[in-house]
Amino acid sequence: MHPLDWSRRDAELALAAMKAVFTLYGKRDLAPIHAEFLLAMRDAVFRQPELDPLAVRPVGPGEFAALVPVTEHRERALEYLTIVPYVDVDIEPAKAELVREYFAFVGRGSDALKFLDNIAHQHVRASQFCIARKLLPKLLPGGPVTQVARAIRMLRENRGDAAKAARFQALGRLPERTLGNVFYRFHRARGFALPGEPGCMPEDLLALHDITHMLSGYNTDANGEICANAFAGGSMPKHALMIAVTGLLSFHNKGGLDQSGKYAASTGNLNPREFANAFQRGMESTCLVGWDYHRDWETSVDELRARFRIRDAADIWDDPPSEEAMALMA
Repeated sequence: MHPLDWSRRDAELALAAMKAVFTLYGKRDLAPIHAEFLLAMRDAVFRQPELDPLAVRPVGPGEFAALVPVTEHRERALEYLTIVPYVDVDIEPAKAELVREYFAFVGRGSDALKFLDNIAHQHVRASQFCIARKLLPKLLPGGPVTQVARAIRMLRENRGDAAKAARFQALGRLPERTLGNVFYRFHRARGFALPGEPGCMPEDLLALHDITHMLSGYNTDANGEICANAFAGGSMPKHALMIAVTGLLSFHNKGGLDQSGKYAASTGNLNPREFANAFQRGMESTCLVGWDYHRDWETSVDELRARFRIRDAADIWDDPPSEEAMALMA
């Protein structure tokens, strides 16, 4: 799990390393969005409001390795460095290379680092394979036979599966504020097809993501998608940063995982403070991956939020984003 308590010294060194990556170790000026991100991480993740990350001296890879003791906090600080290049709309290979140097000096590697390296160098297929290999087995468990059967079922579901659609349509008759009723209303309010309805996204791929929106209270506009993924990443004990940046790749960075532009969305949508707060809220919650939500269709969202330690969440299922907000995502 993520460390929630940081000493002033550990937090300062982590922020100093982030500052070094943002500025390529003093070769560039700190841009306003970089400053906002450092301040947001200071407040939400490191919880050291008295620190001034804008005044700290950048710490390079060798100095970082020498000064930071071998603790869980050092491992986490390195992982947080992998977020830094995504803060810019254009992901610079030079910043990804500098992040790699920090890992190299302490003799460590990570899946988040490999993912960043592939993204920064536009190795899109390798990026897609990396995230699929690491994350899909957790989201879609089972052996080869199970996976093939699931793939066939998902293809059929997209074309329309009347029996499955009827089961999900029936959720609308459950009492208000139950998970099933909220799931139904969330989709109908946005014009999204329910699982089993023609043109739907397969349940196995998207239902838990949609439920994350409902329980965490983040809407389906660009900022809400970025924050929902940051929240989900914060909740995960492993591969957290790979999940957390997927919203940025879709709604902030140029290119992302789709270099063809076929699914291109708007860029430049990162709000650093909201991203950091969403990640922190996720860290304080219990991960939803592995939960059989079908057993809780009749459970109230209030009870589920308490069970998963999700606090201060807005009820967004009947409140879709405005047409203007959705147009910005196209």
